[in-house]
Amino acid sequence: MPLTDLLDSRLLLVTGKGGTGKSSLAAACGRLSAERGKRVVVAEVDSFQSPMPGLLGRTPEFQPRPIARNLDLCNITWLEALEDWLHRAIHVQRVVQLILRNRLVNLFLDATPGVRETVILSRIAHLCDEYDQVVVDLPASGHAVGILQVPWVARELLETGPIRDVADQVIELLARPDSRLAIVALPEEMVVNETIELAERLRAEVPVLAAPVVMLNRATSPSLTADERTLLLRLHQATGVRAGDGQAGPVAELLRAGRWEAELEDATREAIARLSALQLTPFELPRLGALGGFQGGPDVVVQQMARALARGLSRELAGEPHG
Repeated sequence: MPLTDLLDSRLLLVTGKGGTGKSSLAAACGRLSAERGKRVVVAEVDSFQSPMPGLLGRTPEFQPRPIARNLDLCNITWLEALEDWLHRAIHVQRVVQLILRNRLVNLFLDATPGVRETVILSRIAHLCDEYDQVVVDLPASGHAVGILQVPWVARELLETGPIRDVADQVIELLARPDSRLAIVALPEEMVVNETIELAERLRAEVPVLAAPVVMLNRATSPSLTADERTLLLRLHQATGVRAGDGQAGPVAELLRAGRWEAELEDATREAIARLSALQLTPFELPRLGALGGFQGGPDVVVQQMARALARGLSRELAGEPHG
């Protein structure tokens, strides 16, 4: 039950190629979990241009702030996460401030590989102690793997010390059965290629993490029969109407719309087949936004996505197939 595992997780990491809707999915999962009664925080990672004001209606700050019943939002920024980590490690305010004001120490921290990622992961682990669910909107694909693999690098380089302690803590957190990762994909060849490569990297470089759940966004369910497809093809051949050729009139518009729908269905079917062949059977999220009308906006997409997840969860718990 991949969707049940995803939504019932204590830590939910969300990544994928940029532009696939990963931030929308993180926001939708957080909203749905909060509606189901969990105390949830949606956390961005060191984001300088946050999409969350459009998706959840508020600009995130470092400290979690409530945005709805049971739902908080935050942005794990590097310098504030560093100060938070030092406070928890040292417990003496005066010493922490001396460290933060020391220029050489700051240069060392900025230049040392893995320190930034370790501090951010430490903050995520700390949030998991405070909330029923932590939904993390990770950076895109390769950068996300770079963050998650840091604890293993730290283990190889360090035998003791605070960085090693954090590495052990994070590896233990990622190994928990209620820690999950979702990869958001689109039914497009290049995006599917990157999704497969990302899944393979995660298996190799973050070995304790459970197999990722692929969320195929903007999937198009089959609606055209074989006879309708044949008719569309023959009409195209007879009229010469092609996508983007500029021909006007209701007949031309209808043919273009029908052909476009057929191409979207084909792309979705191909993406599902490729992912399923590698044991990455995706959960299909429909094309959203149009249902909200032209005035819908990103927040309406998040609401629609949350409803689609809720319907999928209900079908999954009832033993019905997704779709």
